[in-house]
Amino acid sequence: MIEDALRYQTQGDDWVKRVALGGVVLFFGFLIVPLFTFQGYMLKVMRRVLRGETDTPPAWDELDLTDITVDGIRHTVVVMGYGLLLTLALAVPGLLVIGGGLGGSEGLLLVGFLVAALLYLIGVLAMAVILPVATGNFVRADSIAAGFDRDVLWSVGTSRTMLMAVVMAFGVNILISVGATVLGFTIIGYLAVPFLAFVGQSAIMYVWGRGFADAYEEEYGEPPLAPTTGTGGTHRSGPATTGVDEPTGDSYADDSSWSSDTDDDGFGTSAWDDVSDSDSGQR
Repeated sequence: MIEDALRYQTQGDDWVKRVALGGVVLFFGFLIVPLFTFQGYMLKVMRRVLRGETDTPPAWDELDLTDITVDGIRHTVVVMGYGLLLTLALAVPGLLVIGGGLGGSEGLLLVGFLVAALLYLIGVLAMAVILPVATGNFVRADSIAAGFDRDVLWSVGTSRTMLMAVVMAFGVNILISVGATVLGFTIIGYLAVPFLAFVGQSAIMYVWGRGFADAYEEEYGEPPLAPTTGTGGTHRSGPATTGVDEPTGDSYADDSSWSSDTDDDGFGTSAWDDVSDSDSGQR
């Protein structure tokens, strides 16, 4: 799965152009607006993965840059919302630290530091699970409010399938970070870091999307988004069609290509139950 995620952006004849444009957008991230454009593109990646369309990454020339930039801003609102919650959670021990410092109480100061450290650790671990689920539901419903849907956050976020995806995405992040560190030792390599980051972030969104799609279907009995086409090459695709757009009605919820069997323990027998399987074995 990690290999498939890392190879995601290298699919298609124009992959060099796609990666080059993505790296350039990220290179100009210091202008702030390109960062939202970059994030909007990543949301497009996840949207395709949620539909099961993993064989063709979004092409830059097919996207409305204004629309994806706005999407990036809207998603940032979701992320900032959770950041605010984490900040508020750390406010109480912060007050203890301040009170202990002003009052000269070493005991209160120590308690404040310990509580703050514990809450920070719990908060970081929680965000590592919550943000992928919140992002997936934001993309699914195309709504900021959906990013804070407690029912989906709990049901999907506690799924073994989604937790496995979070761990695998963390592994991808480590690989990309190591690669970026190595490239950073030379000037030419440093200039290549944005392009590597584009491929890496696409891989993370790919893994998040696959995990969310499988976990959501396990919990709700239907895919988060219906496929827009019947083309082959997706991780859930059935027989290839003539390329004509398929209906996008509720019939997809019962489509056998999106079925998710369960084992004797009630866990989904999706591709996530065997992380060593490659996509070719899942199709």
